Amino acid sequence: MPAAADNRKKPSPPREFAALLRLAFLRRIDPRQLPARELTIALLGAGLLLLWVCIEPPLRARALALSWHRIPDLTFIAAGAGALAWMLARLSRPAVGYRQALLVTLAALPLAMATSLAAQKLVSAWLYLLMAAIGVYALAYFSCALRTLTGRFQHLAVSVGAVATLAFVAGTDYLHVNPSLWVRADERMHLAKGADGDWARMARVQFNQQARIDADIAALAAEVPDVPETYFVGFAGYGGQQVFAREIALAAQVVGDIFGTGDGSLRLVNDQRDVEAWPIATEHTLRYALQKLGKVMGAEDVLFLALSSHGERDAALKVTNAGLAPARIRAEDLAHMLRESGIGWHVVVVSACFSGAFVDALASERTIVITAAAADRKSFGCDDRRHLTYFGEAFFKNALPAAPSLRAAFDAARAEIARREKSMGATPSIPQAHFGAALEAKLNEVAVRAARSRP
Repeated sequence: MPAAADNRKKPSPPREFAALLRLAFLRRIDPRQLPARELTIALLGAGLLLLWVCIEPPLRARALALSWHRIPDLTFIAAGAGALAWMLARLSRPAVGYRQALLVTLAALPLAMATSLAAQKLVSAWLYLLMAAIGVYALAYFSCALRTLTGRFQHLAVSVGAVATLAFVAGTDYLHVNPSLWVRADERMHLAKGADGDWARMARVQFNQQARIDADIAALAAEVPDVPETYFVGFAGYGGQQVFAREIALAAQVVGDIFGTGDGSLRLVNDQRDVEAWPIATEHTLRYALQKLGKVMGAEDVLFLALSSHGERDAALKVTNAGLAPARIRAEDLAHMLRESGIGWHVVVVSACFSGAFVDALASERTIVITAAAADRKSFGCDDRRHLTYFGEAFFKNALPAAPSLRAAFDAARAEIARREKSMGATPSIPQAHFGAALEAKLNEVAVRAARSRP
């Protein structure tokens, strides 16, 4: 009976939420206002989950659908919050009850939500500024909360908690943890159609990928000694949308017309609607194709490599196809593949968000690198309702066929994209490029020779 009476004296969940709100404004409270009832913790956890599920769709332009495949990732984040609460409770002196530490930690999760959503919208400079501001506030919040609960400043608990949180965030990034329960609607529809059949089909198709690449390379026109020629390799990495495959098809055609690649073209294409029309695009098939091509090409020949896919902020391209586990190709991976191939001259065009990060990794006097966006900017038009991305349309379709050089084509495409984005009110993508002087001179020679050989 006394225990029941004591329980009735505890503040109700609404009063606890009011106390948490005061803490959010860094106001000290009577610790008895925060007994951390099980009901309060349950209501706060459910409310945060509902907020996380409902807040993303209005902020995204594309149609989304719920996917329960992300529940393990969301559980991983929840476990991290629980571990942080345990750490704060154990390191505080005097000790703090675990439920109190957990309630305080849960109340801070909207900060993590805001950072995650901002990462989808802000360019890096503003994102880092926001993260720094949130980090400073989080330190002040947890310092105030623990002082309220213990009557003392808890320097050790807050410091260790901050370091552990940074390590956890770095770990989630390294493991590619994505706690969002939303995926693009077209991806969700594809999963619903029967992923088991896709895995079986892809397992069968993968067995002959090297043989297909060998056959395509064997069919290339014979290399002419001491005469610089151009060979084209196209890589459409994201199989969930056909716009990337269409862009690579156009690139192969335009580069063939200008530089005379003709039969010297190889395409690696991911398209979940048809996984057999072309060799599939993976890190392994690209590495294999470059190594085999490096044995065919002469030391004077030039590789024109065009890659089109969705990009990620950490200098990586998404690689997906029906029946394939999602993967990525990083800028460093691509640079290593090119070095490993032995091919000495490269034109690399990367059509993807955040692709400017590929420039530094690939730049040299014998390399031209052209990207659709700066390292901290998104590019636009990655939508199956379009035939090409904005960059693919501006560069491969409109600028390159009539331009006297790749530099002129890039300048024209960049200006066209800037005008288009300004009219849309979009954040500028700011395409980037590096032009190795030695390769520019060689390409002029190749283009002149190709023009003379046309009928």
